[in-house]
Amino acid sequence: MHIARRSLTSSCSVSFLRIAPVSVPTRARILDAAWDLFLRQGFAGTTVTQIEAAAGLSAGSGSFYRHFRSKEELLQAVVDREVDRINAERQINPGPEEIGGDVRIALALEFERRLNNLRRLHPLMKLVARERDHLGASVDHLGELLVTRNVDIRSQRLAGWMAAGAIPTRDAEALAAVVTFALTGYHLSVGFFGHPPAGVSDESLITTLVDLVTGV
Repeated sequence: MHIARRSLTSSCSVSFLRIAPVSVPTRARILDAAWDLFLRQGFAGTTVTQIEAAAGLSAGSGSFYRHFRSKEELLQAVVDREVDRINAERQINPGPEEIGGDVRIALALEFERRLNNLRRLHPLMKLVARERDHLGASVDHLGELLVTRNVDIRSQRLAGWMAAGAIPTRDAEALAAVVTFALTGYHLSVGFFGHPPAGVSDESLITTLVDLVTGV
């Protein structure tokens, strides 16, 4: 028996769904373009025309000024967005009760995450340090994120552990400040000089700070 064969294309109708590309709002495209250009070229070395081109806008179309009144306002918005983004992604550190009651492990995890967060912040810190004359409240906002808020959160955490008898009772705020500045200073030294102070490794620094907090 002869069985007629029909081609797949003639017997089946195959349709393909076209997925439209995700549309990124113009303001977000401008912020992304400015973030990249400001980091690479600096504020003074970046023009509005370059930002428009990098954001996919037509030069002179007026699209830029429909979202930002000036390049200075854009710089403020870029810094504020990065600060808010990093703050929103801040990891909540586990308490001793979540890891078998070992306060040393909880502290080591917290300090390690702090160093990692500082490394993620490094491009923003460089931008703010370089362009601080063009920034106002953004500098204070970053300082609050890096120092004030960390000291406040850490001192409350340490005070709770002191009250529970997990670590020796001392001035929780002063201890939190020492730890915060030790980690921040260590990171800045690596970023500025290209190597850790006195060759101290991350692990050695963290272990020493854990010993300090736990009174070893």
